[in-house]
Amino acid sequence: MVTKVRSESVDVVVTGTIKTVSDTQAIKDAVLKAHTSHLDVPIRLLLQDSFIITSSLIGFLIKVIKMDHYALIVEVGSLELYEMLEDMNLIEIMNVRKASV
Repeated sequence: MVTKVRSESVDVVVTGTIKTVSDTQAIKDAVLKAHTSHLDVPIRLLLQDSFIITSSLIGFLIKVIKMDHYALIVEVGSLELYEMLEDMNLIEIMNVRKASV
């Protein structure tokens, strides 16, 4: 996982499959740190490879977007993950987009 600070956003780039509690916690920590360190720009969470995400991560993302009002966009590189989130009606709720990378 890499965090890149850009003028228009803070990008949290996640490679590999997200499948463990420690994977999920590392992503949560990175998003929270990006938000507290750079309040003035949106966060772009780029899930490059993973075709799954944990329910804990889904709940966390919904909370920070809808309740805490983070300016956060989730970009997914896997069509399978995008379709799963679409089937769960989470595309709009979690600000999900297909990655352009």
